[in-house]
Amino acid sequence: MSGLIKKISLRDQVYEYLKNGILNQDFKRGENINLDELCRTLGVSNTPIRESINLLVKEGLIEYKHNMGFFVIDPDKKTVNEILQVVFFLVVAAYRFCYRSGKMQKVLPALESQLQKQKKLLDEGNAVGYIDITHDFERCIIEGVGNSMLVKEYDAKETLMAFISTYYSDNKLEALKTIYAQHAHILELMKAEKLEDAVLAMREHYYKPELYVNGQNQK
Repeated sequence: MSGLIKKISLRDQVYEYLKNGILNQDFKRGENINLDELCRTLGVSNTPIRESINLLVKEGLIEYKHNMGFFVIDPDKKTVNEILQVVFFLVVAAYRFCYRSGKMQKVLPALESQLQKQKKLLDEGNAVGYIDITHDFERCIIEGVGNSMLVKEYDAKETLMAFISTYYSDNKLEALKTIYAQHAHILELMKAEKLEDAVLAMREHYYKPELYVNGQNQK
């Protein structure tokens, strides 16, 4: 039985607290992360807090400003769309490869399974849970290539993508249902082997001109 129960370090506990707080919007865009206040709130020393913040800096959720401290990122529209474009290129390239090399037979059931999980969370009204797994849909396509380095490249963007989804949807179910409907449409096109139509649908899925900018919905 040894090794079945994993010990979670203080650093990892603080990391999850901060990450979930950012994605739940307990920490707002552009908000200063006060280390001393976190020490008092969580009852831990400065070390695990700094270590967890450094992890979130690497993942892109927190940024350091010289002589000012650590802040939740507050990206402008251009930066957000550049991030989305990078992920779009990764997913489309993976899809084209899977389509042309006969790998979609294994990818499609995985996509179907992910879509069912998403629907269940939406039916339960679980917005945070939905955002936590929504990008696993595209991950199935990435995994279909069979390249572990490509999967790692995608995973490195996943937390940042969850952040963007949070502020695009404002954790509102109606907005998340739109994302789900886009996934369902993409899957149907893939099943029908409509390669270019599916790519176009993915472009529409990733291009979001109405993304939140500086705390306000961009019109």
